[in-house]
Amino acid sequence: MPRLIVLENAKERVLELNDGSIAIGRHPDSQIVLQNPRASRQHCRIEPTGGGYRVVDAGSQNGTYVNGRLVTSRELRDGDCIEAGGARIFLGRIPEDDPGTLADAPEASRTIRIDEPVPMPTREEFEELRRERSRLIRLQRINRAITSELDLKRLLDVIMDCAIELTNAERGFLLLKDGEALRFEVARNFTREEVANPEAAVSRSIAEKVIESGEPLLSVNALEDTRLESARSIEVLGLRSVLCVPLCVRERVIGAIYLDNRLHQSVFDPEDLRTLEGFRDQAAIAIENARLYRELKDQTERVEGLNQELTATVITQKGEIEETRSKLREKQHVLEQKYTYKNIIGSSRAMQTMFRLLDRVIDSDVPVLIQGESGTGKELVARAIHFNSVRREARFVSENCAALPETLLEAELFGYMRGAFTGATRDKKGLFELAHKGTLFLDEVGDMSHDMQKKLLRVLQEKEVRPVGGKDAILIDVRIVSASNKDLKELVARGLFREDLYFRLQVVTVDLPPLRDRAEDIPLLVHHFLRHYSTSLKRTMPKMHADVMARLVDYEWPGNVRELENEVLRMLTLGGDEITLDVLSPSVRERLLQRAIDVREVVRDLNLLVDKVEREEIERALRIAEGNKTKAAALLKISRFTLQRKLAKFGIVTEDE
Repeated sequence: MPRLIVLENAKERVLELNDGSIAIGRHPDSQIVLQNPRASRQHCRIEPTGGGYRVVDAGSQNGTYVNGRLVTSRELRDGDCIEAGGARIFLGRIPEDDPGTLADAPEASRTIRIDEPVPMPTREEFEELRRERSRLIRLQRINRAITSELDLKRLLDVIMDCAIELTNAERGFLLLKDGEALRFEVARNFTREEVANPEAAVSRSIAEKVIESGEPLLSVNALEDTRLESARSIEVLGLRSVLCVPLCVRERVIGAIYLDNRLHQSVFDPEDLRTLEGFRDQAAIAIENARLYRELKDQTERVEGLNQELTATVITQKGEIEETRSKLREKQHVLEQKYTYKNIIGSSRAMQTMFRLLDRVIDSDVPVLIQGESGTGKELVARAIHFNSVRREARFVSENCAALPETLLEAELFGYMRGAFTGATRDKKGLFELAHKGTLFLDEVGDMSHDMQKKLLRVLQEKEVRPVGGKDAILIDVRIVSASNKDLKELVARGLFREDLYFRLQVVTVDLPPLRDRAEDIPLLVHHFLRHYSTSLKRTMPKMHADVMARLVDYEWPGNVRELENEVLRMLTLGGDEITLDVLSPSVRERLLQRAIDVREVVRDLNLLVDKVEREEIERALRIAEGNKTKAAALLKISRFTLQRKLAKFGIVTEDE
């Protein structure tokens, strides 16, 4: 009966062949269990072929060889030698001319004759040639593998595993330069397990020395190497053998491959260094190619993202363009506006009316009162008045009158002298003095106390201020723009605001419409905020589903533009490349439902309402799951059977039906 002779680690085993398949590898269930870590768990197998046997590679990492040739499947003959993970397996017999038998052969048998006697290589020479050939074949295979991999993360893993395999290292680390810093990209051991906390696992000084000098370093005993005496981490880490080579591209060092062994010295030799240097040149080129490929891919994705954004913008604005054309005559006056207000987003009739009013008052010095609900952008309008006026070169100063108590507000507006009160250790100019020749914006002026209203009225009448604790008055030339979210006229009627101050402040009144009264501006505001925050967060502007925009337009926005801005920021933070309904805040969804009920002013059929919601959610889950019912059921937190019944109930047909 045929047999297999297994030579591994200077030991010989014999296995009788039968009609079954023989599994070879490190897996304990294999018929031939290999000990060398270079062997794969399922390395290869020997199968009967009727009249003989053949060997089949099982996808091993280091390959299967027959008589020195790399094979995937090969018919076997008597005396053939299979090499797998450091073991040599012979079919039937060991040939007499095999290097393993040369040591015991007489000297005369080591020569062969063709035309003249040729000396037979010694066993050591033969083994050296065999190792060199095997190493070159492995390098060729490895280079082919790394040059075909364009994913940078996978490439770095492959490079590290190959470097460990080529040198039989215990651990390997791949470091790349990130500006002036060094970053650990891969940290693995010979079993391909990740090395935790690589920063503390290697001698960083060795890697830095190699990268700085561009020269490799080989140490057979790092603890006694005089070149490494300054590297204190070597003793702490207990390093023995160390091999580190730089990675260079066009004479530029981009990183290093660091290999070590903490248990044994002299693990690496000059031959390992030579092999690793040959490998690292190809590895560095592959890394650079993968980087360039990733940069090109990122640029392509950015271009595609911009194209998608442009397409979405075109679709969103298509209706607006049609409406604009129909109202071109009515809005022709917009082209004749004397001033631009690029920071105030809005094209609605209410906003155009406000812009025309601002055109008429900007160049004058008359006080302006801006009235509007909280969050409508009153300070934005005040800034537009200042920076479009002749006072734009001077300062714009603002103060929220509701944010400070009366005593602090007086000191803030009029200034104070040193020693005027506890804590006044120096003179300080007030906001009126700082805004000289410019504009002072007083927000929430309706929340001023009566005493503060009287003091403000005196300043407006006399055009001078007297700092707290001061004796001399200071002349001022300031334009006053005030704002309130309350109706000052109503406060005057209730005796809560001075009538004479009211008439001083409201020479011209600008009414800011709430967002609910200019819903046609919501798409413009949404896209403005999306572009702004996408830029500040350094990410691609996402696509927005049409149903999301429809919900936003339909919402009342009690917090006005400020609430809309916060909602957009929330959607951008929680959403991905596409913004869908599920990232809307609960308050928006709840108010939408309440508003739908209020508008109809009737009680709706609860069953119909539930059916509508169920159908919408099922259709949305199927879209997300790309028609997969099992995934859609999981998203909906119901069983697949329940989903199937509801599909039948609502008459929803999926693609796989």
